[in-house]
Amino acid sequence: MLLEAWILFLFAWVAAITVYVLRPPVVPDAKDPGVLRFAESTLGTGFEFFVFGYLLSRFFKQFKTGCAFAIVLFFAYLVWAGRH
Repeated sequence: MLLEAWILFLFAWVAAITVYVLRPPVVPDAKDPGVLRFAESTLGTGFEFFVFGYLLSRFFKQFKTGCAFAIVLFFAYLVWAGRH
């Protein structure tokens, strides 16, 4: 179970990195550019994807890796589409 959670977190982080690269934020934070801002943003967003994916898959009593991956991808799409 711990291994599945770790894999799901890594998948969520990769999804967050993909969203960040494909569509950066509307107003970049000019006071703190660089790797630290990138890491903070992607890790935070990836953790949110992971928590929502894990909790929703548990709520529906369907904690299967495929269900959680689909939820993570759905939230990644919502974040990507929300950045105009």
